[in-house]
Amino acid sequence: MIRVKIRSWTASFRYPTFQSGYQPTLPVPPLSTIQGLLSAAKGEIASFMEVPFVGYVFISEGKGIDLEKIYALGKPVTDVMKREVLLDNTLYLYLPDEWEEHFRKPRFQLLLGRSSDIATVEEIKKVELERKENVPIGGTIVPVSTGLPGIIHALVVEFDYSTIPRRAKLVRPFTILPFPRTDGQKKRQTSKNKIPYDSELGIGVWLHEGLHGEV
Repeated sequence: MIRVKIRSWTASFRYPTFQSGYQPTLPVPPLSTIQGLLSAAKGEIASFMEVPFVGYVFISEGKGIDLEKIYALGKPVTDVMKREVLLDNTLYLYLPDEWEEHFRKPRFQLLLGRSSDIATVEEIKKVELERKENVPIGGTIVPVSTGLPGIIHALVVEFDYSTIPRRAKLVRPFTILPFPRTDGQKKRQTSKNKIPYDSELGIGVWLHEGLHGEV
C-alpha cells in the first residue's frame, strides 16, 4: 500500500449536530471528507465501492476561532459566524498502490473542509504495516463495535452527488479518536486486537475495509 502525506495550514470538519450559529469542528475528518479528497485527486466522483480499503491518521497542532461572513438565502444582509479551525495539520492516507498516480498529479485542488482549507501533497511512499496488538489508535474514526472509548457520532460515509443538493448515501455510527499525545490517551485508545501498525508514526491504523461493496 501507499501512504500519502497531506499538509494544510487550516482545516474544518462539520460537526453533525450543529446547523447554525457557532460552528465547532470535529477533531478528525469523517470518511465523507476522505471521499472528497479521493474525488478531487482522481478528477471525478469516487465511491468507496472502488476502494478496497482506506485508512487515515490526522494530526493537528492547534485550534483557533475564525470569523466567517455568510450569505443566507432570502436575507439582504450578511451574518458573521464564529467557526472553529484546526491549525497546522497533517493527514496520512493509506491506500492501494493504484491511487499513487492520482495523488502525484491531483486533478483538482485538495481541501480539508472549506474551500479556503487548501491542502498539498508533501510525500507519497510505499509502506508495509505490521499487524500488532496492544497499540494505540488515533487521528481517525473507528466502528463503535471496536469498543474503544470516545465520542460517538452518526457520520456520513459517502455522499450521492447525482442530486442537488447532495444527499447522504450511507450513514453509520463511529467512535471519534483524536490523535493521542499523552500516555493516558494512548492507554485509553489502545486496541487489544491485532491491527496494522505504522512504526514510523508510532500509531495503529484502522483500515476501513467493510465499505467495499456496501455503498
